[in-house]
Amino acid sequence: MNKILILTMGVLAFSATNAFAQDQQGEDQRGPRGQMERPDGPGPDGMRKHGPKLDLDGDGVVSKAEFLKHAEERFSKIDKDGSGDISKEEGRAAHKHMKDKRKKFMEKRQDRRQNQDNKTTSE
Repeated sequence: MNKILILTMGVLAFSATNAFAQDQQGEDQRGPRGQMERPDGPGPDGMRKHGPKLDLDGDGVVSKAEFLKHAEERFSKIDKDGSGDISKEEGRAAHKHMKDKRKKFMEKRQDRRQNQDNKTTSE
């Protein structure tokens, strides 16, 4: 049970950290308070995809309370029976769902890259 909870919290932490990305060249761009910035992203931190979901008050940073609220929502989605605990079955189902979602994402990305390569070589 503890392993599943730790695994779930790790997944939650990992998904939230994806909100803070590096710029396209792979270099960090830090703002005046040390937060990540992207010149092409919305808001001072450039939190393009996940940032708006996490930054509930729109101040450009994700507070601990905002982060924990998001984590609780994710936990509730995994805890299908609403017991307040994640069973092995619920943990496995959540893992399978994320694995399937990641596989679809990777397939779409591969298709886009192949299409871009085909356009480049045909020009």
